[in-house]
Amino acid sequence: MKTVLAAALALSLAPAFAQGPNLVVNGSFELDAIQPGTWVIQPNITGWAGAPDIELQNALEGNLAQDGSQLVELDTFANSAMSQTINATGWVQLSFWYTPRIGWGAGTQGVQVSLGSFSSTVMDTAAGASVPQWQRFSALVDLGSSGSALLRFAAVGTSDMAGGLIDNVSVTAVPEPGTAALALGGGALLAAWLRRRHPAR
Repeated sequence: MKTVLAAALALSLAPAFAQGPNLVVNGSFELDAIQPGTWVIQPNITGWAGAPDIELQNALEGNLAQDGSQLVELDTFANSAMSQTINATGWVQLSFWYTPRIGWGAGTQGVQVSLGSFSSTVMDTAAGASVPQWQRFSALVDLGSSGSALLRFAAVGTSDMAGGLIDNVSVTAVPEPGTAALALGGGALLAAWLRRRHPAR
């Protein structure tokens, strides 16, 4: 009986903590295929609008992607940016991977990310090593009841045609902190009730 109740509890709590699908279109930059060892600069790529343009790379100069084979650099002919509108309300988890470009020093790699009213900067003091050093950025962002928010990445280092690299971008809906706490509290109460009903033998 306890096994059945425990299974039911796990199933009832699962939706409260499950994340939804990725709301970002073309988060790993694979939908506009280019040849290995090459790069292109375009005003837009699938899902993303450039400002003024976006540099798409595929294993260029040893800069291998974190996910798939392609990645983005935003210091094109000069510092640039890219954005897309995310349709969501409430709490979401923003995640992406970043690495300094191989062989380039500190001060040139900075990338600013913003989603709605949230903003942060990565790689502003980072220097490139001899191989990619991918790191994951993750933040919980409250989009409120607006229904949509602009996700934007912008190069903010020295404008010298060599900036930080990003890949594997995602935004996923998550339960509101109050909902998660309520589910955890309910689970704890049920566990305590089960222990009282079925003492250890």
